[in-house]
Amino acid sequence: MKKSKKICIKKTSVHKKSLIFVIIMLIVAPALINGGLAATDVLYNKLGITLTAKGLDNENWLDFWKYYLSTAIAFFGVYLVWDTANKDRRSKDNKDDSIQYLNRVSQEEKTLVEVVQCFNTGIIYKALNQLGETTVQECKAVLQDTRDKVDEAHIKFEMLTDIVDDYERCGGCDYNPCADRKTKEKVSGIFYDMEKRYIHLLNMGDDYLNKVAAEKRNLEMEGIQKQIRDNVKKQISCLQKRGCSYEELVQKQEELSNVERQIEELNKAKMSWEEMEKLIGSAEQEIDSLAKERAEFIGYCKSYMNLRKAHARELKNNGVITYLKVEEK
Repeated sequence: MKKSKKICIKKTSVHKKSLIFVIIMLIVAPALINGGLAATDVLYNKLGITLTAKGLDNENWLDFWKYYLSTAIAFFGVYLVWDTANKDRRSKDNKDDSIQYLNRVSQEEKTLVEVVQCFNTGIIYKALNQLGETTVQECKAVLQDTRDKVDEAHIKFEMLTDIVDDYERCGGCDYNPCADRKTKEKVSGIFYDMEKRYIHLLNMGDDYLNKVAAEKRNLEMEGIQKQIRDNVKKQISCLQKRGCSYEELVQKQEELSNVERQIEELNKAKMSWEEMEKLIGSAEQEIDSLAKERAEFIGYCKSYMNLRKAHARELKNNGVITYLKVEEK
């Protein structure tokens, strides 16, 4: 696209220079002819050299001007027709180029919207704070679905050929770095940072849910062990009432000691409320931070799209894209 536009500009410049040259020649030619005819008369009078211009009268001169002006007017008429047709053709070509360019921009915009939607921190926040209403497994399923969407967003982002990390086409550009490239670099940089942090947040969520699941299992096991302890105590009481052997009583007491030891170990494995709050608090802080970065990403995406749409208008109006050079600090 850029190369063809440069060639078009060069051709237009050559045509304009050629036209200016022809116009100048048409203006200067009569004076040169008139001067040449006058010179032939001088040569004839002084040197006696007979030239074809000798003897031309006013009638011949007027006939010359009649044909000359007719030819000049015909030339300008043909040129105006050609120039109008050429302008119409360029206008149509510019419009077609603009439509094709704008179609690519629309596809990019659609993809970027889909990418942004994949980074929905509200879904993670809701999953981590809905454990009273849903099961741990349901919450983990939500996080896994979100992780799949992030992977999908990565693929979609990589498929945007104008945003990927390689800028080989910019290497020999006179406007490198330009506003377009700087904006694309910002969009790309924020995306990959946000993706990395988002995956870290999902890992934090999985870790939190795993600990909650472990806590629930501990509580269930503790309840079971307490029931076993109560049953063993009843059995010891019955044995003591009906008079059992010493060996039977010692066996039951050892069984009771083992159960109480297991209950104690389960109590030690419990996470304190402060620890659980710290885990969920860290996740919520990351969610808030990511929400701000997501808003920043959306802002740069809009700036990038505005640049692209402005280029589409430039193609339609002028046939070329205007790049703004940005000086690196």
